[in-house]
Amino acid sequence: MADRKKVLIIGANFAGLACAMKLSSRFAVTVIDASPHFEFLPNIHELLSGVKTAELLRLPRARILHRLGHHFVEDTVTGIDASSGVVTSAAGETFDFDACVVAVGGVNNTYGLPGVEQFTLPFKSVEDCALIGSRLEGLVDAGKSKSVAIVGGGLEGVEALGEILRRYRHCSNFSLHLVEGSNALLPGSAPALGREIQRRCDPYPVTFHMGDQVKAVTKTRVKLASGKSLKADLTLWTGGAAPAPLLFASGLSERRDAWAAVDQSLQSRAFANVFVIGDAASLPFAVSKQAYHALDMGSHAAGNVQRFLNGSSLRPFKPGPEIGLISLGDIDTYLTIGKRVFAGPALAAAKELIFQANMARLDPPLRFPAAMELQARYWQGIRELALPSMWPPSSWVRRARLRKLA
Repeated sequence: MADRKKVLIIGANFAGLACAMKLSSRFAVTVIDASPHFEFLPNIHELLSGVKTAELLRLPRARILHRLGHHFVEDTVTGIDASSGVVTSAAGETFDFDACVVAVGGVNNTYGLPGVEQFTLPFKSVEDCALIGSRLEGLVDAGKSKSVAIVGGGLEGVEALGEILRRYRHCSNFSLHLVEGSNALLPGSAPALGREIQRRCDPYPVTFHMGDQVKAVTKTRVKLASGKSLKADLTLWTGGAAPAPLLFASGLSERRDAWAAVDQSLQSRAFANVFVIGDAASLPFAVSKQAYHALDMGSHAAGNVQRFLNGSSLRPFKPGPEIGLISLGDIDTYLTIGKRVFAGPALAAAKELIFQANMARLDPPLRFPAAMELQARYWQGIRELALPSMWPPSSWVRRARLRKLA
């Protein structure tokens, strides 16, 4: 087995793990990530309300990869020399590869605006959202008038808004501001969806600032291009992602602000022995940066890595349909299929089922630790989501009914 081809995967969240799961132990597979934990990012907004805990959204990467017969290294990759087939790390280690898969995701995009780094809380990880949840709880416990600002009206911003309303909408002297630079929430979605979310928030202390840009942030204010100055005891930044610096530094992208260009097979346009997947990849066609696409890209890249190492022709990646589930806390849940939109609280169960099924698939309960963690996730879902949604029983028919918005 000493002559096994070496495959290196950089990044071990959805795309990277999906790739590793499809690669046979006939290859010497090494996976490198700076964190010991996989994080289920589509549900991190639930940390703001306490519906989920940090532990329930994480899985140990070493355990998953050891079960697959692969090797996990907890480290940060600092350079990729594709021409030589060598990766270097922050710990001073070097790793040779015959094929490299880059799944590094993105980093928080502050747009260089004054005060964003110092005075806002990012919304990119379990740790980020656990901190936000703790800070929100502290604000409310202080018993004073409090105002929270959310910058960004995309998926992260809307779901953050929903979870804050789930827990705090009946608190006195509590207000929310949501700032979105475009004229509609969830840009790119059907306009009816954004309008419906705003309508559902009418009874609550939420003010939407649409078509306005953030100019600067201070410790207690969000200053807008229109001249408005919003009081904010806490500011959440959901302004999107920027390419990881590693992409440009390693020659995988042409500019610092560009994602890594790949062809339809997910092979880098710069280096034949590198494949780029997940959020880091810029494909020849538009693909939204969603977990289900990352999973599909990871699985597809694994097949093409094997074909590349075997000298076979690569196959084009064909993304599945654009389908999304968007939660507004316990107020409503929305299903998007292309430009069609359906709404109904019952869809929350589908979102939870996707979470439970994917966590079990990534870390099957074959041994005691995984089985205990699955049980904890299951009962937390029953206690925090299923039971509250079933009471009172008189609401069952209303909750089960779906509405077509667009």
